[in-house]
Amino acid sequence: MKIKCLLLLLSTTLIFACGNSKPSAEQKDKAERYIQRLMDAKINIHDGELTDANFLILAVDAYPGANFDTYAETYLDDALRAGLNIKGVYIVDVKDCQIGDGWVTGKRIGRAYKN
Repeated sequence: MKIKCLLLLLSTTLIFACGNSKPSAEQKDKAERYIQRLMDAKINIHDGELTDANFLILAVDAYPGANFDTYAETYLDDALRAGLNIKGVYIVDVKDCQIGDGWVTGKRIGRAYKN
């Protein structure tokens, strides 16, 4: 009986500890405004999302020969200066991705991580 109680307590603690990594509503709103600002600037960013894992995903119209890792680094620095609390930026091709609330599918063609 003690083992069952201990396992229940441990699993409950793990669930709550792991669940706290999602971005806050304030961060989600800030990210939405940031993404909208990039889209309004018409600089080849067509959509984006802040994932539940605190990564900013930006969907671009990919073209051959571009270094999208450098592109991601640029927007990581910009997003951090804008006050977003993110772990990194991923770039995806807008033609090959799907974006939902807190998730994005598609091959990451560019990536940059916060140090």
